[in-house]
Amino acid sequence: MSDNTNPQMNPDLLVSTDWLAAHLDDPDLRVFDATTVLVPDPELEYRVEGDRDGWAAGHIPGAGYINCQDDMSVTPHEYRFMLPDPADFAARMGALGIGDDTRVVLYSRTQPFWATRAWWALYAMGFDGGMVLDGGYASWTSEGRTVATGEEIIPPATFTARPRREVIFGKDDVRAVLGNPEVAVVNALSAEQFHGTGGLVFGRPGRIANSTNAPYADVCDMESGVFSDADALKQMFDAAGATPDKKIVNYCGGGISATLAFFAQKALGYEDVALYDASMQEWGKDETLPMEIG
Repeated sequence: MSDNTNPQMNPDLLVSTDWLAAHLDDPDLRVFDATTVLVPDPELEYRVEGDRDGWAAGHIPGAGYINCQDDMSVTPHEYRFMLPDPADFAARMGALGIGDDTRVVLYSRTQPFWATRAWWALYAMGFDGGMVLDGGYASWTSEGRTVATGEEIIPPATFTARPRREVIFGKDDVRAVLGNPEVAVVNALSAEQFHGTGGLVFGRPGRIANSTNAPYADVCDMESGVFSDADALKQMFDAAGATPDKKIVNYCGGGISATLAFFAQKALGYEDVALYDASMQEWGKDETLPMEIG
């Protein structure tokens, strides 16, 4: 499908700018800028804001804007970025122009995990046509490709939600697999957050007991948006005990950065992968749930 420069990553999931440029006018293809903004807040840890103005100021031609919170999550909710009811999600996606037979390329103008979060939400709801642009908007513009401004008209479509419950973990699901040698629970936060020695804390410092660490910033370069080499990714996941023969449960602070690992694992061909959607924003604040530091 693609002339992907990372050949061991599934080209039906991770596409290059060359591929997108060649297919931009395909009638069944939709492109979305998924950039969302986290603003540090001493009371809330962070506030979530959209960036429609940034999208309007410059985007890939024909690309719509999708907000990972307002368009794809329950608001308000005790925890951020929780998936909505399937019927509600389907209505929202259809209104944006994403239909059952649509193919969708997602990208970010900032951190690449916004693109993978939007991809994960669609995948978790049964959609198989999602792709992520390797290098995101930065690669597109650095190559001197055409940029559009202003609004885009994308006709509505019909989206059918078919939730993949096995990829959406809650705290009880996580607690049930802790200590199971056939399951790897993997923390995507920084090493200092994992060890409880620094960084943003979600309730309590440290990590879910018996979990390992594969930092999201090692999955994909946060500046360029380019995914790490497939072999390097496999080595990192192997070191964290996240091997293809196991079920892998990814988590982070709020279910965003861990989608980079989820996406990479699927693009590498790993079959049994899940995301703890509420992640540490729930686990870290519940004193009854086991944690470790050090």
